[in-house]
Amino acid sequence: MAKGTAVIFRRILTGALIVAVWAVMVVAPAGTASAGPVLDPRNDPFYAQPTSLAGHARGQILNSRAVEVAVAGVELPYAAYQIKYVSTDSTGRPQADVATLLKPLSTKGSPKLVSFQPAIDSLSSRCDASYQLRAGTSVELPQIADLLNQGWTVAVPDYLGPDHQWGAGQVEGHGTLDGIRAAENFASAGLDGPATPVALAGYSGGAHGTESAYELAPTYASELNIVGATIGGLGADMRDVLRRANGGVFSGIVFASLFGLNRAYPKMGIDEMLNAKGKQLQNNISGMCVLEYMAAYAFRSVQSYTINGIDPLTVPAVGTVLAKNSAGALGTPRAPSYYYHASADELAAPAKVRKLVARYCARGLRVEMVTEPGDHFTVAFTGFPGAVDWIAARFAGTPAPSTC
Repeated sequence: MAKGTAVIFRRILTGALIVAVWAVMVVAPAGTASAGPVLDPRNDPFYAQPTSLAGHARGQILNSRAVEVAVAGVELPYAAYQIKYVSTDSTGRPQADVATLLKPLSTKGSPKLVSFQPAIDSLSSRCDASYQLRAGTSVELPQIADLLNQGWTVAVPDYLGPDHQWGAGQVEGHGTLDGIRAAENFASAGLDGPATPVALAGYSGGAHGTESAYELAPTYASELNIVGATIGGLGADMRDVLRRANGGVFSGIVFASLFGLNRAYPKMGIDEMLNAKGKQLQNNISGMCVLEYMAAYAFRSVQSYTINGIDPLTVPAVGTVLAKNSAGALGTPRAPSYYYHASADELAAPAKVRKLVARYCARGLRVEMVTEPGDHFTVAFTGFPGAVDWIAARFAGTPAPSTC
């Protein structure tokens, strides 16, 4: 099968899989056929923070367990584990994070690892991948399955951390990189430690976590053998993304991201800006996943929920935080990268990604940027096979192409 035909076929297959997952999610209760209902992380002792992490190294495993990954209560044929490991928050304070590690049915050659950052985009642990993969509600399972079918081990971190500081690049990058360390430290993974070739992958909210890890890797985890990063639908400029979303179909993202960032940077003062209606919204949205709050708060402007209609996006303290958590602010990566973006992306402007790519090109990085036909949602699925092929070429040792 020709390469172009193969990519098209896999795009169709991925689309069919996502439709199937959505269909079973509508009618299926959370839980697996053999294990019964899966405990919400808030009620599951496995997720509890240790009383002290003094003396523990980043990426050190604190606990682990074998789990089942399922769709509609049907267990999928992958070996899966949850690993609880040491990471750090936005201030460098130690914390315990959780990742799901999935092993393929068969491997090809020496072991390879992909760290896949899903679009968690929420303030609640019930939206984390470690829970949703077990409960059968992960909409990105088809992409994860595609990676496993290549013979690669996949780590899926709950990279927002226990406080769900969504949008805070430091905590997202730390959680991702320490999850890779933990996977390499986990004997049942069968990896080659720091020598293991690693690729990073994520789309939309997952792209932010991936980009953050990509930038932080040379200084935070220089021992990792990261061969490349695929980053799709990246909102490179956070303030631009929130301005575009405010008052539109994606307006729930404005509220959730500001609340998440405020958890990491309370000096933003978001809490003090909220009126009574805004405080109620904050309480409501803190328990919702992305599709829930997008449906509940579409076409709402943030000014309707603040005292005297203040626009937080015009407040200097907020602007400073948004700038320091936008793409390119955390450091210069070393590995090559592949950016893919929708031609009609209504949320994340392609022009902002092109600007980021130009900066990386000027620093000597090998960067490829691909524009795919479609919008922000469709390219999450249709653009993924190209990312998988790009990763496969890096694992094979083929020099990375560049559009610089």
